[in-house]
Order: sequence, then structure tokens, then C-alpha cells
Amino acid sequence: MDVPDGYEKIDAQVFRKGDELLVVGTLEPEGPFAFSLKMAPAEPDLGPPPAGFEWTGEVRPPKKDEWFWSDLKGQPVRAIEDETGVNRFGEPTGGRKILKPLARPERPKLRLVKREEEA
Repeated sequence: MDVPDGYEKIDAQVFRKGDELLVVGTLEPEGPFAFSLKMAPAEPDLGPPPAGFEWTGEVRPPKKDEWFWSDLKGQPVRAIEDETGVNRFGEPTGGRKILKPLARPERPKLRLVKREEEA
């Protein structure tokens, strides 16, 4: 791979442990550095959807009145406002697994029958 314009090539080593990468190297004149990365799966493993919902396959901040899966509550939750994807400190919060409610099945029609009183 060619070095992109404006970048310089550095010598670094990369180590892998499962889905985590550790990058270690030395910058001149700053000195040694190390950081780790956790790789996210290409497609999130959503599993079966909760009863009455289906997965849209999207993982993003939900819009107002949109349903999403709450990992904290362990159940579907309806968003009360648009989420921005960052917390109050400006740090990214990631996305939520968006749900779509299934169409409600048509309920059987209720038919009232008047019983004749016995004499």
C-alpha cells in the first residue's frame, strides 16, 4: 500500500487477540506509543426479534417515536425524542438496534347476543 499524501510511514507492530488489536510502535521524537482497538462485527448479531416486532437491520440513533432495543432495560423502548448519537460530554454513544412493530392482527369482531329471559 502506498503512503497517502501528508502521512509518513512509521514502524509499528500489530498483535491480535480475538476481536481486539494492539498496536505498538515508536514515533520520533515523541517516543513510544501503544493503543488497542476492539473490532465490531460486520453485521450485529441481533438474534430473534422480541414478540410483536421485527428487526430493521439498522444500528443507529433512533428518531422520535421510533422503537429500539434497550440493552439496559432488556426490552423494546419507544424514543421520546431524536437521539444525536453523542452524550452530554460530546462522546459518541454508538447506535441502537432499531425495531419495527408488526402490523396488529385484526381482532375478531365482537358480537353481542341478547339472551331471552326464561319464565
